[in-house]
Amino acid sequence: MKLNKFSGYKKNTINFFDKMADNVHGDSFKHYNNVIGWLERERGKELLDLGTGKGPLLEKILDFFKKTEKKWNLYGIDISPKMIEKALEKKLPAKFQVGDSENLPYTDSTFDVITCINSFHHYENPKNAIKEIRRVLKSDGTLILGEIWLPSPLRKLINIFLPYGTTGDYRIYSRREITTLFSQEDMVVLEKKYVFPSNYTYLLRKITD
Repeated sequence: MKLNKFSGYKKNTINFFDKMADNVHGDSFKHYNNVIGWLERERGKELLDLGTGKGPLLEKILDFFKKTEKKWNLYGIDISPKMIEKALEKKLPAKFQVGDSENLPYTDSTFDVITCINSFHHYENPKNAIKEIRRVLKSDGTLILGEIWLPSPLRKLINIFLPYGTTGDYRIYSRREITTLFSQEDMVVLEKKYVFPSNYTYLLRKITD
């Protein structure tokens, strides 16, 4: 078993997702109906998909926009160059680039909405990522977060071993941990929806003075 927790974790994560770019991976699609439902209530124009992978969520959002008068500027960012290559091949009307959640290449208060679906549990330094999310969100901006959920005994057992693997998974969070982590950076959970059998989608808002 490779010790990634203390050395080379991010590099190994990139390598894993570069290899997965040619494969079907994960169940992020299970969150998409919740994302679209919440986007229907938003009136912004700038949306970032953080951990976009090959851009499937932005494809879904674009399909939704075709049925409405909403016209958003869409952005997608991912740490895996190969994933972004695949996204660019789709020639979607979105701006894709390689980037790190801990150092987002955008100016302060750029986005009305950030989506982050099944990506947060890969972040080695989640507090740094949350600071960056908050920084690039506009005042009262929205974060739609989709995450794996497991019951406590199983989650705690898996979390012992996750950082040492090569799949890029770092930690699975409880609902309370999600609420606490984000509240420390003045982001509040407004709603959450259970997605059978092992996911939650969260709607969060940036709090400003």
